[in-house]
Amino acid sequence: MRLFYLLLVFYFILLQSVHSQNKNDLVFILSEKAVNKVFTAIGEINGKSEYEVFGIIKGDYFWKINNARILFMADSSQFNCDAEVKVGPFTYKSKVPGQVKIDYNNKTDKITIKITQAVFELYTMFLKKKIHIKNIHLEDYFKEPFTFDGPKSYKSSVNINMPDSTVKIINLQPLDCEIKVTLKAIKTSCDIKAESKTGVR
Repeated sequence: MRLFYLLLVFYFILLQSVHSQNKNDLVFILSEKAVNKVFTAIGEINGKSEYEVFGIIKGDYFWKINNARILFMADSSQFNCDAEVKVGPFTYKSKVPGQVKIDYNNKTDKITIKITQAVFELYTMFLKKKIHIKNIHLEDYFKEPFTFDGPKSYKSSVNINMPDSTVKIINLQPLDCEIKVTLKAIKTSCDIKAESKTGVR
């Protein structure tokens, strides 16, 4: 019985130790929905130019992307969109998957989301054969990452009236933040630093 209680005490000490390593004083959530509002604000993304294959097939091509979005999943993220392409008289649609890099800079307190790869093929048909023209790299149209302010912009203070007629001012500031991609959100967890100073009531 005594061994059982010793093991139980050890378990709770271990549990407390693991829990204390988590930064849960402040949790900052950047939702998938909020990030994708950027694409709504950007509007239509398209391109057009001339093409030539075999020195005899010439024309114009036009493409645009719809339904661009970034998806957050447990510990991963990806970019998706739909491409509509017109090459001369030939038209088609493509699903475009892409890769995304998410980072948080503790010094600048910035969350960055960058599309690192999203490619679809530009092609036409000739004598019932598919003729490759070029690849369109959408990441070239998103050279700058989406940047969001992090949780360190949050500052707060609590005033406490003391018995000696002074006021304790407790300033709260996030620090040592960690980022994690979760389902439909980016979660930034931080420790909170609390400092006090005395004022006059």
